[in-house]
Amino acid sequence: MNTNFYIASRLAKVRHTDSELIELKTFFSNIQKDIHAQYDFFNYCKTWKLAPWMYSQLKSLELFSTLSQEVQIVFADFAEKIYTENTRRLEEASMFLAEFQKEHIDVVILKGNAFLSEIYGNIGYKKMNDFDMLIHLKDWGKVQKIYADLHYIPLGFGWSGEKEEVAKFSHTGLSFISPNYSCITGTQWGLKSPTSKYTVNIHDVWNKTEPLMFQNLNLKQLSPEYNLLHLILHMGTYKCGIRDCMDVYNLLLVKSEFNEDLFIQICKESNATDKAYFTLSLSQLCCNSINQSLIDRLKPTKNSFIIRRLHARIKMFEKTGDMQLSYNDYFHDVEMIVFYFSLFHTFHKKIALYLKLVQSLFFVEKKAAYTLSDLTNDATMWQKFKARILAPYYVFSLIGEEIGVGITILLFVKMFFDSLISIKNYAFKKMSYFQFLKKEGIDSKEIISVVKGIQ
Repeated sequence: MNTNFYIASRLAKVRHTDSELIELKTFFSNIQKDIHAQYDFFNYCKTWKLAPWMYSQLKSLELFSTLSQEVQIVFADFAEKIYTENTRRLEEASMFLAEFQKEHIDVVILKGNAFLSEIYGNIGYKKMNDFDMLIHLKDWGKVQKIYADLHYIPLGFGWSGEKEEVAKFSHTGLSFISPNYSCITGTQWGLKSPTSKYTVNIHDVWNKTEPLMFQNLNLKQLSPEYNLLHLILHMGTYKCGIRDCMDVYNLLLVKSEFNEDLFIQICKESNATDKAYFTLSLSQLCCNSINQSLIDRLKPTKNSFIIRRLHARIKMFEKTGDMQLSYNDYFHDVEMIVFYFSLFHTFHKKIALYLKLVQSLFFVEKKAAYTLSDLTNDATMWQKFKARILAPYYVFSLIGEEIGVGITILLFVKMFFDSLISIKNYAFKKMSYFQFLKKEGIDSKEIISVVKGIQ
């Protein structure tokens, strides 16, 4: 058993059993005089982006004093940094949310931002990226005007340079960043890309929303069942660790009114039973507190891509005691190449990024290929060779899981032709995103720094 995984995953729970409390107290008592073990635990938490919440939990369970003074300081400093960042984000968000209310724009606060108070009671429980919220599609024009009035900066011109128009092939609008760079908006009118295999009834989502008091504003949140579905749909196939799973199991620990029958029905209607089984099974490894009958009712009959990845991950867990060892965010890496592709308009820039995309899809680096196949350190030469051969298949399957296989191929082909067409921009000048920023007096280095900091 990997002790750090076990302790961190159980410590992440908002409610503990008596036996878990004993295990936690015993662990920290045993390392009280072992500063190397303490640093090992801190570095494990930092690596897996758990340190802020671990700090809070150690304090609330009166275990923090068992750590040495220097380890207490590194925990506290790290948690304070995230708390400060999140506080600034919330202050910014409250400004545009107040404007939304004035314009009678319905808003549902999503995922971590809603869980800050509803589940964790802690503003700094984890670092977050976009401030995700659900609106009605009809309000997108009004929302953009509010962002413009507040001098928010668009992050690019959209996947196809569509600027303020509804983003094609997507359930989300163009992201904007606040003038002080502390808050990135994640405005959406659906819970998953319409090109994916998942079909969420957005009218039912809105009908089942519940009230949420957020920054002294009367807003909305998803019902417990749709909150869980949303977490499931956005659980990464590989980007899936304690930090991601704890929202799943803590939601179930806190929301006692959760309706299992309704949730099963919603999963079936959304074509999400496989993904739900995948997510809940991995979350169960972290907590052992999810109703097993709920997981069993979702058990699939077909051995799909996502289920094969689950079996490989469980096999890794059984061998190493940690299911995070194949954690990667390869989809984000590919997504960022596509994002940068949209920022440039000249052929030499676009073709360079397109070739980088080709490399990412078809010539996967060794380390990434091994994680895509869930290999452990003792993998054989044959397993490693097979992982390199299968890597492109896994990459396309991974992207297809997020946005659909058909649209993945279409976008790949479209980007090639967009590269060729961009040759004309040498003769017919077109404003690039960076020229737009310069015209507005905005330092592009600041924007790039923020984008690179997205986890």
